[in-house]
Amino acid sequence: MKKLLFSATPLPSRAIDVAWLLFRLHVGLSIADGAGWPKLTNLVALASARMPGPPDWFVQQVAGLGFTFPSAYFWAGAAVYGEFVGGLLIALGLFTRWSGLQLAFQFFVVAFLWYEDPSPITGMYFQQLLFWAFVVITAVGPGRYSLDYWLTRRAAVAAPAPAAEAAVAAPDQRRRPAVMGAAVLAGLLVATISWAGGISSHLLIEPGKQFVLGGGQPGRFKVEARNVGPVPVEFKERPRGGGLFGKATLAPGQRATLSFLPGSAALLLNPSGQTATLNLRISGDTGSLRMDYEANGQK
Repeated sequence: MKKLLFSATPLPSRAIDVAWLLFRLHVGLSIADGAGWPKLTNLVALASARMPGPPDWFVQQVAGLGFTFPSAYFWAGAAVYGEFVGGLLIALGLFTRWSGLQLAFQFFVVAFLWYEDPSPITGMYFQQLLFWAFVVITAVGPGRYSLDYWLTRRAAVAAPAPAAEAAVAAPDQRRRPAVMGAAVLAGLLVATISWAGGISSHLLIEPGKQFVLGGGQPGRFKVEARNVGPVPVEFKERPRGGGLFGKATLAPGQRATLSFLPGSAALLLNPSGQTATLNLRISGDTGSLRMDYEANGQK
């Protein structure tokens, strides 16, 4: 069981191990800080359950994928803690393969089941890049500079096994090209993820409700939106200093790219009696971007 939980072997050279550590830190901390933490800090009170839960917009997205048993709130909460805790564990190199496998499954759902046309080979979706990153982490393991490796070494010292030590001392040379190839792929993934950036989302807005993006962030951000639902959606901008300005109204099937100033909030209003559906890609200053519902008409 311990081998299954803490399985870790060094990579062919210390330089590759250092590169792998940097890759783990980048991917793990990015997902924990960029995806998990914002949802944890935007917990909302559920009137029916009288307990904290994940944001309503995220619960709706999870429910839209069919994860409703035992409840959409359960799966949304599990996903939030999976992103935050799993990301930190990957950065630390603890339970690395387990965390990588869990996040690979989570981002497989987001990347390939969320979109009507995911384009798995040529589609430039941030979620797809993360899915392949977690697949590589699961396959390669944590490497030398990890808590898993430290625990493995400590267990080996406590109960030495000569045959196992000999196998570690003389690793199979045929394995090196595969490991080096995985390290090269990891480097490419780091570069691509860093370049791609942004957030992609399939957003459902309930009838008569208003969804808010941003507000108080130090930089600009851009929203690329496509209305894939049956009703129009109004886009407005609320500047840092107050006021409200109309930006656009997206009819069903229309696309738009809208830019928002530092500190401004984007208001997405569904004035109809049906649920609105948008495909969004948000780029720019997304690190501290607020995403939540607020009362319709709030200034």
